Amino acid sequence: MAYPLYVAFLWHMHQPYYKDSLTGRRRLPWVRLHATKDYVHMAEVLRQYPAIRATFNFVPSLLEQLQEYAEGALDDWALVSLKDDLTADDKRFLLDSFFSISWDRVIRRYPRYWRLLQVRQHLDGALDLLSDTYWRDLIVWFNLAWIDPAIIARDPDLQALVEKGAGFSREDIRLVLRKHQELCGQVIPLYRALAAQGQIELTTSPYFHPILPLLIDTRSARVASPRLTLPNLLFAHPEDAEEQIRLALRLHEEVFGAPPQGLWPPEGAVSPEAAHLIARRGLRWIATDEGILARTLGITLERDGYEQLRDPRPLYQPYTLAGTNLAIVFRDRVLSDRIGFVYQHMDGAAAADDLVGRLCYMADLLKDDPQPYLVTIALDGENCWEHYANNGNDFLHALYRRLSAERRLQTTTISDYLRRFPPRATLPSLFTGSWIFANLETWIGEPEQNRAWELLALTRGRLVAWQQQDPLVDVPTLAQAWREIYIAEGSDWFWWYYSHNKFGQEHLFDAEFRAHLANVYRIMGLPVPVWLTRPIAGALVEVRARPATAYISPRLVAESPTPLDWTGAGYLEPETAAGAMQRGRTIASRLYYGHNPATLFFRLEAAEDLAGYGVALYLGREDGHGLSQFRERLAHPGLAPDCDFLWSVEVPASADRVNLWRAAEDQHWVLVESLDSLARKGTVLEAAAPLAALGLKLGDTLNCVWVIVREGVVQETLPTVGH
Repeated sequence: MAYPLYVAFLWHMHQPYYKDSLTGRRRLPWVRLHATKDYVHMAEVLRQYPAIRATFNFVPSLLEQLQEYAEGALDDWALVSLKDDLTADDKRFLLDSFFSISWDRVIRRYPRYWRLLQVRQHLDGALDLLSDTYWRDLIVWFNLAWIDPAIIARDPDLQALVEKGAGFSREDIRLVLRKHQELCGQVIPLYRALAAQGQIELTTSPYFHPILPLLIDTRSARVASPRLTLPNLLFAHPEDAEEQIRLALRLHEEVFGAPPQGLWPPEGAVSPEAAHLIARRGLRWIATDEGILARTLGITLERDGYEQLRDPRPLYQPYTLAGTNLAIVFRDRVLSDRIGFVYQHMDGAAAADDLVGRLCYMADLLKDDPQPYLVTIALDGENCWEHYANNGNDFLHALYRRLSAERRLQTTTISDYLRRFPPRATLPSLFTGSWIFANLETWIGEPEQNRAWELLALTRGRLVAWQQQDPLVDVPTLAQAWREIYIAEGSDWFWWYYSHNKFGQEHLFDAEFRAHLANVYRIMGLPVPVWLTRPIAGALVEVRARPATAYISPRLVAESPTPLDWTGAGYLEPETAAGAMQRGRTIASRLYYGHNPATLFFRLEAAEDLAGYGVALYLGREDGHGLSQFRERLAHPGLAPDCDFLWSVEVPASADRVNLWRAAEDQHWVLVESLDSLARKGTVLEAAAPLAALGLKLGDTLNCVWVIVREGVVQETLPTVGH
């Protein structure tokens, strides 16, 4: 082997800009809470493995907010935590908001916090039934649970609170929030120290995380989506994109003491125009998704049944963009998404073994090639860990230990690799798209998104006109108004307007977006237009699920398109996002289900060939208690079931049978019957099971979870379970 396979981890740290610049109000707490749970945690774990190199990308608007929290800034959630007397509205807010963390992985870890949740679930709005002790305990547990468990374990004050468990005081609340401030203050020094030691590279993104191709010209969305409906007003302002980059470079150097060499385009969104603009600012490299490379080269990156690349060489190397000195690396989407979405379902050590094993397989494929190769694994660095056991600590420690000992692999920062091995190939151009399906539809094209772009264009146009009408306006006032425009150009507002990303917070983000535009008018001394007072969110409601409307008796033929005899069936479509994270792809496209008086049917339509995938339907009690445990205990029959699952209808990956399993009293599955009521062909799988064999009758009400499994690991669920 001439070279090891070089591995570059790119952890992207980003939160939206939550502060109202005019009032100073911070409505949402996620910068503070991810600092206490994730930003310190990621640096501290890495620091224990000096052989491991990694790249961390910090969005400048996140750095700005971290500095303010370190200086004592408070958000609405901290302010209500500190109140001595809670109003009824405060209490409703606490019940709605202070269980906002993974119920399965975090709240269950702390018995008292779990009991507080159970009380809420049966409260039915009767606030007067809860004592002051309940509210103090809830406030402490929410803020405490958002601290990395490794930090809690080594801090005597925090560990004492965990041991105390209940009956917390106002001083206990203040103690936890003081710890939050201290941890926020540790983030930047930690990463700056690791960079000074050469263990990490620090990179940046445009200041407020805008989608660069859309800032430059919203018509660029039609490169990947030619029939996409665009806003009625064109938005085309490359000067804004350039200013967002200029501001980012300035703050990054102020905070970290050196200019960045690399830039992560927000959401991996690139275009030829954006890349050339970045190159002109003197940056050395950018990163994006494998889908962009495939579309640029007009190739298919073929993978085998285990999702391993058949030929990793096109993807596992950097390229130079013609006419520039800019290098571009492309992430391995499968490996990145396994960390983001798959490994949370596995034991930490087993997940680390899987990732390192996949990398070693690639290294073995390349061992006779005399050239060096680089695999880039890029994903959000903070959002997935609450869905892992122990905040991802077990996985990360196991991963870094394995990588430190594996001679076939060597971690590197992207700049270090490029210094040693400049790109060997040149791209004549670059496809326009993002790391989500290689298009820009997550941020433009639907009515709500397009309306937001139109309001942004109108407000920006009014600011330009005001600036031209009054050339003597003072520079600080003008800069303040333009800052509000740049904030409103951030990607997050448009992300939440997308119909696939409706999780109950879209109205908050809608209000924040319109508030920033309204601030432009306030700064200009003009009345806020009526159209900025009207919500955008709610203009479009997409149907992603439908209940069954009639008995069905479909023939099992696995044909496409969907035969008419499935017309009365209900259906579910997968969520492409999980909170603030979004998959680059999903396996399932739609799942149909239905029954007649004798038989239960389901049909899975997938986005890829289902060879190698198993599918199982789990049936649980009507109250649904315990359904969230299936990931750990019901990955496949033979494991001990949670007692609330009664039956499993399983289609194994390696068989053409439908297996019916029953949960036995000894907490194991018992095979009841094996049937041939199955059809599978390419991307479609259809199955049926007699109701009588499942102990079901008409009128029974059950909760159902469909699970897609590969190699014994849960890949997707329909519907998503948890909180």
